[in-house]
Amino acid sequence: MGVTKHDIRNGIRGGVGRFKRDVTAPFTKEELGALCAHLDIAATDTPVESTQTMRRQIRVAAGVADNVETADEGNFSKAELEAIAEAIGVEPVAGDEPDPLY
Repeated sequence: MGVTKHDIRNGIRGGVGRFKRDVTAPFTKEELGALCAHLDIAATDTPVESTQTMRRQIRVAAGVADNVETADEGNFSKAELEAIAEAIGVEPVAGDEPDPLY
């Protein structure tokens, strides 16, 4: 089996200094924030960005959307995750699971 969305998300998590997950799950607000920081996305007027705004900004920074106003705010597709991984310099691998804690 090839690289899955879970593998790509875990590669991105590791690339921005977050913990990899055992189970498939979309990015948390904190993970999106770490990804924004890694991509040098400037904060806006609000003290805490919404997850939808962060996803839009990430899509623009990764080159999968032209501008924040027209960017999708939903969860990332596999192609978008691949573009994000490339933008932060991560090469996802199949079976990318977290290291055991023991």
